[in-house]
Amino acid sequence: MTIINRPLLGNYRNAEFLQLMTTILEFFKSVKDKDALLEERIAELERVIQIMKDVFLDHKADSVTAEMRPLDVERIDIVKGLKKFFESEYYRVNPEKKNYAALLLKSLNQYCDNIVKMSYQHKTAVIDKMLEEWSSNETIVNAINGLNAASWVDDLREKQSIFYNSYFAKAKASSPALQSIKLRADIKNVFDNLIEDTNSLARVSPNKQNYINLITELNGIIDTNNEPVANRKGRRKKEVVPTTPTPSTPSLGSVSEFPGYESF
Repeated sequence: MTIINRPLLGNYRNAEFLQLMTTILEFFKSVKDKDALLEERIAELERVIQIMKDVFLDHKADSVTAEMRPLDVERIDIVKGLKKFFESEYYRVNPEKKNYAALLLKSLNQYCDNIVKMSYQHKTAVIDKMLEEWSSNETIVNAINGLNAASWVDDLREKQSIFYNSYFAKAKASSPALQSIKLRADIKNVFDNLIEDTNSLARVSPNKQNYINLITELNGIIDTNNEPVANRKGRRKKEVVPTTPTPSTPSLGSVSEFPGYESF
């Protein structure tokens, strides 16, 4: 049976956590013909999320949003520009370039369809996932090079990095750390209840297909948001590589002269 995946909440930063829960809340609110039990859970989730928003964001929300909007517009404009560029290249007489353009348009639409309607965190997640594929999939890399689109992709990667670093630096600066553990725990408890009830209803409901569709779409949201968090954790593990010290001898000096572990 299809069940709801668990987000990697312990690895989420406060702003990421709050944005993910807000995205999930909005998704559940958009589902039609919900069971009354889910309506109660959704209302409770909205209540506890709003408490965290009141504490973390409201006193700086307007200024942070105003400061981040131009950076968000810059990265989304590049996404729009890439789409226009690929569309124009699709009408090339050269069949190879036409195929390259068709491949890249399909990939871009897979990740960025309706991206302007997504939250900041969701945009960040889908762009990260797309850029990851565009750097690791040999066929797509060849298509990008074949269309001379590497400078476009580099610009998007740069703007994405600038936005990401700026957004979470501001969110962290405006977040009262001492309250975060309790606030997150309250939201997680309500979220866990909502997920448990949704999985239970999927087992017993006469309209199982409706719940299968709901869970499939929700899992897509969770997986998309998990990916940059998991990638960040993976990058940290790769960076912290212990150096095996060479055994010391009287002629080489003490062990302290050899490289050890770097701290991050």
